[in-house]
Amino acid sequence: MVVSLSKSPAVLWIWFVLICAPIAHAGGPRWFTGAPFYTAPAGNPVVFFTMDPLYYTDPGALNANVSHTQADAMVAAAAMTWNVPTSRLTLAQGGTLAEHVSSNNTYFDGTNVIFPDDVKLANYFAKPIVIIYDTDGSVIDLLLGSGASDPNGCRQNGVVESVDGLDPAGTINHALLILNGRCVGANSDQLTQMQYQLMRAFGRVIGLAWSQLNDNVFTGIPAPTAVQMQNWPVMHPIDVLCGPYTFKCMSQPFVLRADDLSSLARLYPVTSNNISPGKSLTGDGALILFGFVTFPTGQGMNAVNVTLRRRIAFTNPDQYAVVSAVTGAMYQQFLGSPITGPASGVEQSSGGTDTWREGIYWMQRVPIEGPVGWESLYATTEPINPLYSGEYAIGAYIGDPTAMSGSAVTVFDGLEAPGRFIAMNAAMDDAPNSCNTGNDGSESGPVPADPSGWWTGLLCSNYHSAWLSHSTKPGRSWTVEMTALDERGIPTTAKTRGLIGVWNAADAVGSTPTVALTPSPLNAMNVGMTQLLVDASATPQSYRIALGDQRGQGRPDFVYRARILYADAISPAQLGVSGGRIIISGEGFRAGNVVRINGVIAPVVSWSSTRIIATAPSMQVANMTPLGTADVAIIDTGTGGTTIMQSVLSYGGAGANSIAIISVPTQVQTGTISSLPFAIRVLSTDGVTPAPWATVQMSAIGGGVLFASCGSPTCLLTTDANGFAQSWFTANTVGAMTLTATEQSGGASVQATLSAVAPLRVLQSQSATRYLAAGAATSLGVSVLATQDGVPVAGQVVSWTGTSGLTSSLVLTITDANGTASTIAHTAGLGAGQQATLQGCTWTNVCAGTSAFGVDPAQFTIAAISGAGQSVQAAVVLAPVVLQVTDLAGHPIVAAQVNIFQTLDAWEGPCPPQGRCAAAPVLGSSHQMLTTNAGGFVSIIPLNLPGTASTVHIAAVTGTQGFISLSLTKVP
Repeated sequence: MVVSLSKSPAVLWIWFVLICAPIAHAGGPRWFTGAPFYTAPAGNPVVFFTMDPLYYTDPGALNANVSHTQADAMVAAAAMTWNVPTSRLTLAQGGTLAEHVSSNNTYFDGTNVIFPDDVKLANYFAKPIVIIYDTDGSVIDLLLGSGASDPNGCRQNGVVESVDGLDPAGTINHALLILNGRCVGANSDQLTQMQYQLMRAFGRVIGLAWSQLNDNVFTGIPAPTAVQMQNWPVMHPIDVLCGPYTFKCMSQPFVLRADDLSSLARLYPVTSNNISPGKSLTGDGALILFGFVTFPTGQGMNAVNVTLRRRIAFTNPDQYAVVSAVTGAMYQQFLGSPITGPASGVEQSSGGTDTWREGIYWMQRVPIEGPVGWESLYATTEPINPLYSGEYAIGAYIGDPTAMSGSAVTVFDGLEAPGRFIAMNAAMDDAPNSCNTGNDGSESGPVPADPSGWWTGLLCSNYHSAWLSHSTKPGRSWTVEMTALDERGIPTTAKTRGLIGVWNAADAVGSTPTVALTPSPLNAMNVGMTQLLVDASATPQSYRIALGDQRGQGRPDFVYRARILYADAISPAQLGVSGGRIIISGEGFRAGNVVRINGVIAPVVSWSSTRIIATAPSMQVANMTPLGTADVAIIDTGTGGTTIMQSVLSYGGAGANSIAIISVPTQVQTGTISSLPFAIRVLSTDGVTPAPWATVQMSAIGGGVLFASCGSPTCLLTTDANGFAQSWFTANTVGAMTLTATEQSGGASVQATLSAVAPLRVLQSQSATRYLAAGAATSLGVSVLATQDGVPVAGQVVSWTGTSGLTSSLVLTITDANGTASTIAHTAGLGAGQQATLQGCTWTNVCAGTSAFGVDPAQFTIAAISGAGQSVQAAVVLAPVVLQVTDLAGHPIVAAQVNIFQTLDAWEGPCPPQGRCAAAPVLGSSHQMLTTNAGGFVSIIPLNLPGTASTVHIAAVTGTQGFISLSLTKVP
């Protein structure tokens, strides 16, 4: 998607804030100032305390093949790469160390590695950058572990960098660069490879971050072009492996790209106030670009990589990017959470907490190289490569950056010239668009967890956590799980990094978790899941639970699925020596959960989120005695979650429960819910006390019975507090049947025999047979009445089928409260003598309908039904004349065409006794074609001249034989 440049008052305000900031902000710094570690204003790049940092080299040789002088020359070449006119920084050698650093003068004191005095951080002002020639690799082994200096690991440990002097004032004070002497031999390419690695390490110690640009050079998809390789930054995170020497994978490996220069300019800009000989203004031939990437809600989207392409004149944009920046680099990534406390330390202090920083990106130096001095710009959002995490994380990010939401967006800006300061904003329109977290509680007012133990939530807006309450019985351990989901609902490690904390409900607000917590996220075996196992309490307990993000962040795409796995009760609590059915109630259960009694598997019969029915093994198999009580554990083998009820089940009861029938019908109609339930009551072994929570199996033989409680001919029910259990049922076949109820712990059983009979079901047509004019296309209303045992049945589905050209407008209809279902029948025309039917059916095979016949026009007759023979005063309007068309048997004809002719003559009075009648002048005439309705009727409006005495002559013709004429008069 391509959108145009946008600027808003908010953007302009941020623009003003950034311009007026003490240090110019740009793209590519490794660290930014922020609380609590830094005392400098938040959000500024951390730079070297001096613009001319000197490095000091080890006085010894690098190894037997590379002398001290050769090593110094290689180091100088690596450092020189960063001395460019548009950067204020200058790297240069200040001299040598006082000693050759090795394991002879460097050691581990049990807490820290101790270096010679002039290598230590305390000596930073005199020697800010120390370069050690680790001849035998012993220093690297001391720092990173035995074997770290092995030549097989030279791609990783050929050069080891360490910035050990970050100052709260916002400066880099000291750094170590250790060169592995075991990585260089007689082959000159090995020394060039070390120069390449050292050059990149210099970039890191002066404060540059890794950068993602033209990333297909690394991924190979699509295959990179030569110009893309030429613009692959020196500060790319991971090298391409094209052979033993990675410097050969780059075109001009010791030349900084535009992206590197932009990052360097952000840290060490040359301005009119600090320019010195040999330097040029950072802004010469370039512009500054920034912008905001946002969710549809308006919240900034951090961890989005933005790359910039250009277009000279009116040609297509370049197929390579020149500068990149990552959003949110100036924003503090670790805001802290109520679970692990506030942010602390250097890594968690990078960036400010102002919300506008969350989605901002910044490119300090975008070169404008068009031949006419201007170019068009294309800024494109893209996700960060998931491989760029941990030590390879781009920008100021540490750990695993959050994945981008929504599709890539390209923002277009028109013609821009050097020296400008512009904003290009990108709205990720198809990213999640809601920040509604619902009622997920607060620390002082937690809400009860979902009774099922399963729910879905959203962490949106920073510092937001969900707060739940949960109560347990004594001796119950339980598990809380939180799984991060992406926009498709798939578990992911690239969104929410969940943390879980548990407090006693009475604990002070603001305290850290007192019961349990997860110190780090994603600790479970499942993708995206954080899991916390909570030990059992010796007393009934109420808890407060917090679910939050490790970093304290919240976004519209921070969706999670949560679960509390908790077993609350078991029924019965005592079994006979042979074992039997048990019901475990609780929450968070799911199919596949395993039940163990005293460590022995109890096969599961059924699962729901709040109940598990299992078959307990015998006392002998469970390794139990009549005097012992067993633990019952539920284990989710898919996640490793567990919940254990301690000492809740015993064996060897003195007797068995009894069972009795409370109600059962003597007869049922097939297809109809029973008038009475099959109801039973279970009593304890004393025959008097109700047995609550006992398991009863109801089953049926014959009659095709389905119990309403489970939709099956066999159901497991649990008695209520008074020992009752019941289920209505439906028989589907006629005949005798037997219903049985069996108490599962002791086997007591009762039976009832009854019969099922078929009800009297009738479907009656409420539409008469229709007679249609042959060949006429028409529609007819059709309806049927459904009754069962003489009573109308509502809600019954009626299916319609037609034959011989008669079709229904609806395939299915449902009977209304009066038992009636209706539809419209359509025909394109029936032939003379042709019969067609439309039939409705319900209850599978109970049917009724209506028929239609095509009538030959030769059989049409027509007669006056009303309005003939009228004689009224001149002032009165004649009433309509109604005619009916029928066949020879008197059946009304539907859709017959009737030609109507009318003549209006003036009144001439009666004829004289002798001679001819007076000739009446004609006042008007008409002709019209009418079509008969469902009753065969047509209605004619006689011609009328208001207030005038006249005679209307009407003639009607239909079919080939039907004819009628009549006269109506209006007298003076």
